[in-house]
Amino acid sequence: MGQNLELETSQTVDSLEKNCFTVKEITQKVKTLIEEGFSLLWVEGEITNLRYAQNGNVYFNLTEEDAGIKAIIFNGQKNGEIFSYLKNGLKVLCWGKLNFYPKTGEVYLIVRRVEPIGKGLIELRKEQLIQKYHHWFDPNNKRSLPPYPQKIAVITSLFGAALQDFLKIVSERWELQVLIYPSRVQGEGAEKEIVQAIKDINEYFSDVDIIFITRGGGSAEDLAPFNTEEVVLGIRASKIPVVSAVGHERDYTICDMIADKRCPTPSAAAQEVIPDKVKWLEKLGLYKKKLKQFLDIILSRKQNSLYQVRLDLTEKSPLKTVYHLENFLKNRSNKLELIFNRFLDFQEKRIFELKGALKRHHPKEILQIEFERLQTYRQFLDLSLENYLKTYENKVTNFKNLLRSLSPLNILERGYSIVRKVDTKKVVKSAKEVEVNEPLEIKLSKGSLIVKVLRIQDEV
Repeated sequence: MGQNLELETSQTVDSLEKNCFTVKEITQKVKTLIEEGFSLLWVEGEITNLRYAQNGNVYFNLTEEDAGIKAIIFNGQKNGEIFSYLKNGLKVLCWGKLNFYPKTGEVYLIVRRVEPIGKGLIELRKEQLIQKYHHWFDPNNKRSLPPYPQKIAVITSLFGAALQDFLKIVSERWELQVLIYPSRVQGEGAEKEIVQAIKDINEYFSDVDIIFITRGGGSAEDLAPFNTEEVVLGIRASKIPVVSAVGHERDYTICDMIADKRCPTPSAAAQEVIPDKVKWLEKLGLYKKKLKQFLDIILSRKQNSLYQVRLDLTEKSPLKTVYHLENFLKNRSNKLELIFNRFLDFQEKRIFELKGALKRHHPKEILQIEFERLQTYRQFLDLSLENYLKTYENKVTNFKNLLRSLSPLNILERGYSIVRKVDTKKVVKSAKEVEVNEPLEIKLSKGSLIVKVLRIQDEV
């Protein structure tokens, strides 16, 4: 089937008239078709392959997903400020005309105007300046503001409501001199007036403590002068600290970043930077009270010290010294007298004891004592001997009673008798131990009987 189709196609081509075009004719027709078919137009795309030629032309591609077109900005047509902010990845709207180059067979968009999509030119300029001077925005590089300014300068428009609010709050909070330097705060050239005002204040009013740059809120275009490189360099070169109070709280300009202090509004600047005399009067009253308390404490301590010195002087007075010495001598005299009397009493007591000892050791006394001791020993010995004899006499009596109670004779006296064999003297204890007609001896308590056994009876 494929061979048949190829054959039919070949026959059709052969039967047609051969209309041949040269490359130049084709390119010219394409050029006419493109350049006359498309007038000036807007093209949206993302910049890629951006490069700058030595002749000043700018070359880049406008791309979108899988499509792309080459673009050229000729050096003579770079009259817009946007061209200095072009970069790869930036989405833009390019206005220009399509041009076909027959020699290379390429289509170019000759760009005459470029507008960013999303972020505007002002925002791009702001981002570039932030990236360029970001090291100046470090809080460690900011100057400190004097806590009690005596003179301030305000760079602002004379016709703005922000100035009146600022001056009203300043007058209520603190007494100081206010230098107002009129300047435009929006529109073309406003940034140059602001920078010139900063220079003039530094040069001719060096006694100013703080410079305030203020204006009310506005659109991004209105605040554009405060996002310029001139303002950045002007504030950086100022020897006097600068406070930026531009726009509302939501507005944040490069002027706010480079300034030594940023306040969201002019009113907030007056409240945050200018001290409040009411609060300071309250603090001064409190300090006065604390100072009085401190002085009272110091005075009390000094009085106590003076009293102590007076006491020391009184203690060290010559009369006091003589008085103390007199009391000391009296005390010593009394102590000596007391010691001497105690010594005499001790000696008298000792002499009495020695006298008694001598008396006790006299031969007569010793003989008398020994005689009394012998008498005592004799009485003790007599008493002991009498007790000893009485004790043994009682023991003998007890033994005698015991022997009597255990003696057989004592039993016999109660009517009992002892039966013994005559020949052996053996005590008969049972009837079975004797025989009939055997002689027996019966021992009584008094005397004895010799009997003969007539009959033996068993125990009933």
